[in-house]
Amino acid sequence: MTDLRKGEARQQPVKGASSAALEDPTPSRILSSPLRSFERYFAFLGYGIVCLVLVAALLELASWAILSVRIWSVHPSVEQATRMIQKTSPVYEGVGWAKEFWEEEFLRNQVLKVYVPFRLWSVTNWHGKYINNDAGPRGVWRRTLNPSNCDPRRSLDVWTFGGSTMYGYGVPDWATIPSYLSRELNASSQNCVVVSNFGVEGYVNDQELITLEEQLKAGAHPDIVVFYDGVNDSALTWNPSGPPPAHFLFGTIKSRVEGSVSGRLDFLQTSYTVRLARKILSKIRPRQSFASLISRSQPNVPLVLDNYEANLRIARALSNAYQFKLYCFWQPILLYGQKPLVPFEQHMAEVDASGMSAATAWFPVMRAVYQEAEHRAAIDGNFIFLGNMFDSTKDPIYVDEVHLGPEGNELAAKAIAGYVRAIPNKR
Repeated sequence: MTDLRKGEARQQPVKGASSAALEDPTPSRILSSPLRSFERYFAFLGYGIVCLVLVAALLELASWAILSVRIWSVHPSVEQATRMIQKTSPVYEGVGWAKEFWEEEFLRNQVLKVYVPFRLWSVTNWHGKYINNDAGPRGVWRRTLNPSNCDPRRSLDVWTFGGSTMYGYGVPDWATIPSYLSRELNASSQNCVVVSNFGVEGYVNDQELITLEEQLKAGAHPDIVVFYDGVNDSALTWNPSGPPPAHFLFGTIKSRVEGSVSGRLDFLQTSYTVRLARKILSKIRPRQSFASLISRSQPNVPLVLDNYEANLRIARALSNAYQFKLYCFWQPILLYGQKPLVPFEQHMAEVDASGMSAATAWFPVMRAVYQEAEHRAAIDGNFIFLGNMFDSTKDPIYVDEVHLGPEGNELAAKAIAGYVRAIPNKR
């Protein structure tokens, strides 16, 4: 009897236990097996992502450390030479304001750029001890030192257009070309001359022409317009894969607007890892490869000058319609002309003329543009070629291959004033 009761007890379900728990557990194990596989898969995927992020972060940190060493600097020498090189230019020797100025210049360059219609970017609002971009009825523009007691009824308005050299990169407000030009013209004119600086860093002549049109449409009226170009337009020639682009950052902006994958990932191009890889490749790249790229860019030389002269024809049509005098100048550059070079300038010229790296390969092409520009200026006289302006200047004047210190800007302003000095008196 006892054994019978024990057998019945074994057959009775345990109180509170579900029927599912009493079923065969084998299907449950079969169903849970894929779940465990998915769990393992996602765990490995997570670990992989974490490891990849850590490796990328370590690579970026290591690349930053390497590129922080002066000899590994990767900034293109024409677009913007390293600030260390610029600050060591002899044009700043013995200048008390230089150190403080470059601290301000560095901070200004950290400010985000602003978008403007058609021209893409423009001058950002900035106020400091040495650099001031003032907001006014005609936009935000670099401050020019003009006479403070001008009679508007007898003042002559001079508008100047150009890239960073006209804007005045590397010098205080008082040492820009427009400020020196104002001083020169007011010293020789019976009228009060007010010079406006419409220079924008990175602008080519196409963007300057649009700026002129916008100012005219807004109702302003100049007496004289000055274009000062050459470097930025020449740089567009360096495009071995096709015709010259319309402006700087053309490929980047085009990719972003079109929403391409390269446009979404172009931020990677500015990473320290990618920049270091490019630097290493430029070191090991065979010389003949750069020679080939230089050769493939040569057909762009006449195209750049054709575009520039076409713009000047439009500008002359505007000058006739709006009754202002137009003067167009092709600016100097370190690698062209016969200037007696000081050691600082000589070193830059030797490095850049070699064309042995990605940062210098485009200089031979720019020289070709300057040769063509000098030839065309002599034949048709559509613009004034100033590429040889410093041939007799022994003093150091260059901050880098393009930008000038105060003395260089003063000489450029005097050369421009020599052409526009014979201005009519305003009645």
